[in-house]
Amino acid sequence: MRLICLLAILAGTLAAAPVGGVPVLMYHMVDPHTPPGAVGRSLTIEPSVFEAQLGWLRAHAIRTLTMNDLADALRRGQHPRNAVVLTFDDGYTDGATVVTPILRKYGDRASFYISAGFVGDGKHAGWAQLRTMRADGMEIGCHGTRHLDLSVVSPKEAAHEVTACVAALSRYVARPTTYAYPAGRWNAATLILMQRSGIKAALTERPGIVTSLAAPYTLPRRRVDRSAGLASFAALATP
Repeated sequence: MRLICLLAILAGTLAAAPVGGVPVLMYHMVDPHTPPGAVGRSLTIEPSVFEAQLGWLRAHAIRTLTMNDLADALRRGQHPRNAVVLTFDDGYTDGATVVTPILRKYGDRASFYISAGFVGDGKHAGWAQLRTMRADGMEIGCHGTRHLDLSVVSPKEAAHEVTACVAALSRYVARPTTYAYPAGRWNAATLILMQRSGIKAALTERPGIVTSLAAPYTLPRRRVDRSAGLASFAALATP
């Protein structure tokens, strides 16, 4: 019975009515070189397009928060307005070489979700780069160890995916406080893993805006892909 009650609370079935809302946007790559294949192309934004998006946010007085910032504010009972969270999945090298310099140029911040098992393999940013990004005000969060779908792996594999990622980031960068699920998928056991690992909030790929932490481990995001023009971006970046 206690387990059922805990799952109900974590999943938000006992949630109070939301107040306000903050869009959390999901990116993958910002790079002038588009990888081959439909998926890679869809997930890659041109740097000039990303700059135009940040310029739109500035022109409309919309500030950027990290996911940790948003979680802390909501825990204090605050509901940020005119704000957005930018997130980048997978930890590609462009996060360090392209995205962070552009964010710094505009005075913005973002959350980067890292699969710890791929760090420094040539395609993904190295530990030193991640530490520099964090020093520049970026959040470095968990995206699993080997980018496995937590909803289909064994309980042992799922536990390793979470705990090994938390341990690696804690050792080489800083203790992570938020998590983004690979493929956006999770199950009931995932919620327990998040709580036991000390994670404050976790992101899915369900569309929507974050209005509260009533369901801290099943929070929604909005995907930004290559097809999104500035008008589409404006719709994604506003509640």
